[in-house]
Amino acid sequence: MIKYIASVTTCLALAACAWSQTQKDTIFCYHTNTPVTVDGQANEECWGAAVWHPIDQVWIPYGATMKEGDFAGRFKVAWDEQYLYVLVEVIDDSLSDDHADPLLNWWDDDCLELFIDEDRSKGDHERNCNAFAYHVSLFYDAVDLNSSGQGINYKDNIEVDMDTIGEDTYLWEFAIKIYSAAFDPGNPEASRVTLTHDKKMGLAIAYCDNDETTARENFIGSMYMTSAHANDMYKNADYFGLMILVDPDYANSLADVTRQAMVNIFPVPAQNYLTVETYSASQTVNVISLTTITGQVIRNEYFTGNSHTVDIEDLEVGMYLLKAKLGDSFWSQVVVKK
Repeated sequence: MIKYIASVTTCLALAACAWSQTQKDTIFCYHTNTPVTVDGQANEECWGAAVWHPIDQVWIPYGATMKEGDFAGRFKVAWDEQYLYVLVEVIDDSLSDDHADPLLNWWDDDCLELFIDEDRSKGDHERNCNAFAYHVSLFYDAVDLNSSGQGINYKDNIEVDMDTIGEDTYLWEFAIKIYSAAFDPGNPEASRVTLTHDKKMGLAIAYCDNDETTARENFIGSMYMTSAHANDMYKNADYFGLMILVDPDYANSLADVTRQAMVNIFPVPAQNYLTVETYSASQTVNVISLTTITGQVIRNEYFTGNSHTVDIEDLEVGMYLLKAKLGDSFWSQVVVKK
């Protein structure tokens, strides 16, 4: 595989540098300039740039070890202004749906659960829309509780397609509309939220697994939970993980735009090195810092002049943040190595 560094200016998704984050960490969800086509194929560039996050915490029975081949899961995320996109890969040796009525014991059938808190306000959401717990069935129903504690099908809130990609292996692709706590099923668009850079949300992903009975046998999630609260996600958003939406093209101010215009990174793509060049002779780059997306410093390099080459041949595939000190100003840009 040819490895190269490229500026992140188009479709990006959830990423760290050389390894996946667990969801006890903050998840950085990257903007895509190209909307995802929900077809269970994951052909979009943003999915290729994203990293996987594990669904590996057994909540029911608490702390149990899943048999090899019984279940394994992982997910990625991306966003644009209209949708939160979620991609989930599931290995399940036996798909099961024993309840013809989607509003009857929906948690006892095989289903993916998407826990979403629009503004990370946390707190109770069992019989309100402070947060959503979509139980997405094999038939694409999306069930949560209504204000009376009865099941309600929110399938119009999501687009979903699932495809078989290998033996006992399935790829679920979602486009999810995001709503505020004022959500009204009779007028959903009134509370629909447009997604923006730096928005903080709550997120967790889980899977209900049932192989041989008519009741849920295993419940596996993306978050570490204590035994006392292992099955509380459906009613309490306190336990959702933190997700921050990031648009690498976003500029906080005109000054940021001006500073970025003074710096060029090339070649793009590059196989083994990255050159940082400043356009203004009055500005000297004192420090180049290469870090992971989560802030871990990989290396600092010091030099004078208007150009510097950074050797990136030994870096692993993934996303990084390149920071430069330009005189008294600072500049940064997300880069990705493939």
